[in-house]
Amino acid sequence: MELKIDRGFKSYDVVDPDGTVAGTIRINLADLGLAGRWEAVLHELEQVDTTNITIADTLELDKRVKEKIDYALGSPVSGVLFGGLSCFSVCEDGKLVLEHILDALAPLMEDAQKSVAKAAEERIKQHTAAYEGSAAGLAPGQQA
Repeated sequence: MELKIDRGFKSYDVVDPDGTVAGTIRINLADLGLAGRWEAVLHELEQVDTTNITIADTLELDKRVKEKIDYALGSPVSGVLFGGLSCFSVCEDGKLVLEHILDALAPLMEDAQKSVAKAAEERIKQHTAAYEGSAAGLAPGQQA
């Protein structure tokens, strides 16, 4: 027996600049809870004090950041996104792998949130169109 439920997940191939597919992640970028969870992750990253940080601290912080990203996105994606690298690994352009991931995900999340808001608005219009201009649901004496 199976229970089929559409939870809004979509698959995204994670591709390196040379075209190598690193893996596929499944996430629901239109999840309304995502924005709040993501903000919490960004806030925690801003609070990180990198002065006098030890290698052990870096390893623990790397683990925490990946766990937070998995939590925010509602799916275990960090293994594919980071591919075994530390999130603090530096790329040729001087940016951290973490920065590249955040930069790649941000516009996708913004587009998905706008899309879901528009879809919800359209759905509400469909359900309320029959009452447009009527007195249905108004208190006695109120006018439409």
